[in-house]
Amino acid sequence: MRGPPRRSRRRRARGSVFLRCGLVWGLGWGTLPEGTPGPRGRQKGRGPRCKREGSSGRRVLGQGRGHQLFCLTSLRWHPGTVWQMVEYKRATLRDEDAPETPVEGGASPDTVEVGSLPILLMIMALPKSLPLPNYLKVSYPGIMSPATDPTHSTCLTEACIRVAGKILESIDRGVSPCEDFYQFSCGGWIRRNPLPDGRSRWNTFNSLWDQNQAILKHLLENTTFNSSSEAERKTQRFYLSCLQVERIEGAGSSATDETSLTRLGGWNITGPWDQDTTGPPHSSPVYVSADSKSSNSNVIQVDQSGLFLPSRDYYLNRTANEKVLTAYLDYMEELGILLGGQPTSTREQMQQVLELETQLANITVPQDQRRDEEKIYHKMSISELQTLAPSMDWLEFLSFLLSPLELGDSEPVVVYGTDYLQQVSELINRTEPSVLNNYLIWNLVQKTSSSLDRRFESAQEKLLETLYGTKKSCTPRWQTCISNTDDALGFALGSLFVKATFDRQSKEIAEGMISEIRSAFEEALGQLVWMDEKTRQAAKEKADAIYDMIGFPDFILEPKELDDVYDGYEVSEDSFFQNMLNLYNFSAKVMADQLRKPPSRDQWSMTPQTVNAYYLPTKNEIVFPAGILQAPFYARNHPKALNFGGIGVVMGHELTHAFDDQGREYDKEGNLRPWWQNESLAAFRNHTACMEEQYNQYQVNGERLNGRQTLGENIADNGGLKAAYNAYKAWLRKHGEEQQLPAVGLTNHQLFFVGFAQVWCSVRTPESSHEGLVTDPHSPARFRVLGTLSNSRDFLRHFGCPVGSSMNPGQLCEVW
Repeated sequence: MRGPPRRSRRRRARGSVFLRCGLVWGLGWGTLPEGTPGPRGRQKGRGPRCKREGSSGRRVLGQGRGHQLFCLTSLRWHPGTVWQMVEYKRATLRDEDAPETPVEGGASPDTVEVGSLPILLMIMALPKSLPLPNYLKVSYPGIMSPATDPTHSTCLTEACIRVAGKILESIDRGVSPCEDFYQFSCGGWIRRNPLPDGRSRWNTFNSLWDQNQAILKHLLENTTFNSSSEAERKTQRFYLSCLQVERIEGAGSSATDETSLTRLGGWNITGPWDQDTTGPPHSSPVYVSADSKSSNSNVIQVDQSGLFLPSRDYYLNRTANEKVLTAYLDYMEELGILLGGQPTSTREQMQQVLELETQLANITVPQDQRRDEEKIYHKMSISELQTLAPSMDWLEFLSFLLSPLELGDSEPVVVYGTDYLQQVSELINRTEPSVLNNYLIWNLVQKTSSSLDRRFESAQEKLLETLYGTKKSCTPRWQTCISNTDDALGFALGSLFVKATFDRQSKEIAEGMISEIRSAFEEALGQLVWMDEKTRQAAKEKADAIYDMIGFPDFILEPKELDDVYDGYEVSEDSFFQNMLNLYNFSAKVMADQLRKPPSRDQWSMTPQTVNAYYLPTKNEIVFPAGILQAPFYARNHPKALNFGGIGVVMGHELTHAFDDQGREYDKEGNLRPWWQNESLAAFRNHTACMEEQYNQYQVNGERLNGRQTLGENIADNGGLKAAYNAYKAWLRKHGEEQQLPAVGLTNHQLFFVGFAQVWCSVRTPESSHEGLVTDPHSPARFRVLGTLSNSRDFLRHFGCPVGSSMNPGQLCEVW
């Protein structure tokens, strides 16, 4: 927020559709942790019912910008959002990798047991006018305790004491911060947080999302629920329909048999099929989003996709992924048999589908080779697309998808995978029609299976246990249903969440912090020696133009406007499967409606309850939902050092995305165009090459990180930390030093860096760690801390880390 003029430009955001894809840079929690979908369940009043990781309609599997075979069968609807491009969708919550084996650091006998209740009670009992006794202070190897300074008094409020206890519980005092700052900051947290059953990863974000889910459960199960908004009433009906386990079990697989397979001409695996009805498969996702080179208009966009497993690597690196491929084939066979396939032939037919997917994987371009959008953006007419990929009738397909819009051969389309589409067309021409039919229907089946009975869930559990290392666990059914409801009616659910939880003053404070961080970023921009003045001025104008949205879109608190967003979506308490089908159809209609409308800058790509944040380059905007404006990221009664180290770094991260290796390609208006001078661009690439090579050296379980794949997020992490810390120093110059926390033995400057690191404390299975390395554009959590801080001169100075220590290797990689 840059003051009143910027605020006066705000308009109420209205709803639209969100196809799970997007040209969005997020804070780094990638696609699908269990914290977001979190769906494992036991129905209220029933016995245990295990749910698999990643169900609830959110895909945990799939490669590319989108994972749709049919857009009609894979739409996630988030009103208040726009159609966007998948590969760069980084706005969804994702925890990062667990560290290697934790270092068990023992406490020295003459120091306090961190986080112990007796010590905290002793501190609370002290007169606030007295200094904290030395025996209640914590010491650490390798750093000096803060010098006694009467101007730095100790904060003895209940909030300060509680947060001090949490910090001390997380720290590992047996580790020097100059040798391994991640273990120093998170070692205690790791020991206290073994990976929960049923989870492949666990961190701060998962924990906070679980809290938000519990709040939403209470709101939706309130027997006195009586909303004036029909959209909010639909939310409760949808949630309750998801809880109707008996009806879901009773329907079995009949819903898929009757409503989907027969309408598509049948499935060769389960019975007769009509080749003319089925037609060739469209393995590429189609969506409507802002045109990257003309951001004030929407356009049809097509990209590569078609894979079920998370990455092409799973198909092509067979030696390393043999267990996963076998488990996947077992899963395919089991679902085919559940839907009526013959045990004697289903596996052979599914093997053919797997071989077709492997061929698709072979022509799929790796994500780290698609980071320059200027090179992969190709705008053409439908007739030109037909010439490029003639095996598919594009006009017929797109007209069907965007019905009732009338499309012609001259309709513009942006294609992000021309080589891929051309090779897919050739692959279709040389593949047996029966295999194409099996592949087509398989994609439909696996997308709808999450709405079917327990047998289908059990089948996927076995695959996910192999793929992610997830151990089976029985958790409440309501969590599944909260996540499903968030997918379907997220902004109506957000209305309930905001009215129950959000402190409006937090929005004003957050706006002030963004302004301070923007100023700090621009000040550092002015000091860059490698950037020429013309490019610097354009960069400053872009930073000034970044539009910030905080908390929630205003329309969700206006019942009529909220109802208008969901008008036409029929929701019944009686049939969860029918509600999902209605959702797909309604989403498709809203997508079609977007094509002839200009993008709205005030549309949101996240629901208010989401624990995340994002940057959208085509709008040059940063967004911070209410869900992340909570502890440990932010609390009004926490020290500013923690708030700037928490939500402040988040804000700096998103702002810096406007200037990472992809965001820098967009100008202040959100248009993809060259606006850098050649000499500055060359210097930028030299600086980013250093960072790319730095992260290439890090390893998890013997596997190296891909510094190219993670470059944009690493730039944002490093730039965000620097901007937030500089903003904190500016705050101190204006307001003076703040009180120190009791017992922690850290200066407030040191506390800033510890607070930043503890946001990323996490644990993760080896299987999930591998998946993250091959799919995630973010570095694992451990290296988001170590990599960023080893490039921070301020961190190295405040902790006194000498050159040659692990945290100070001597060469710093700096971009912004």
